[in-house]
Amino acid sequence: MNDPISIKGLPWFLKIIAAVIGAIFALTLSGDIDMEGRIKITKGVIIKFTISVAISLYGGAAYIEYYQLSHYSHPAQGAVMLVFAVFGLLFIGIIYQSIRLMEGKKPSELIAEVKSAFVAIFK
Repeated sequence: MNDPISIKGLPWFLKIIAAVIGAIFALTLSGDIDMEGRIKITKGVIIKFTISVAISLYGGAAYIEYYQLSHYSHPAQGAVMLVFAVFGLLFIGIIYQSIRLMEGKKPSELIAEVKSAFVAIFK
């Protein structure tokens, strides 16, 4: 039988919203969303978004369970998942840039990219 949607699913919905917002913020930090709010949907962006949401949901849930934070409110748990989404994709970006350095990318090019990203964020 199909169960109707109930208010019991609201906490998970709030956590998923936090994970999606974190993933969008992470895409902004990675430069995939420009300062005008435009995004070019590519396979890479879809993969980054999916990985960020997965890290947020699974990593955040594991962190909440391991440190027994389930007694905190659902918005507080959503904030944990938001942090996991942003820093999870940041960690993946660091690994990606490290691989690019090993492939022959110059450190000056990497520094210029990071500098331009920070200028765009704080502009």
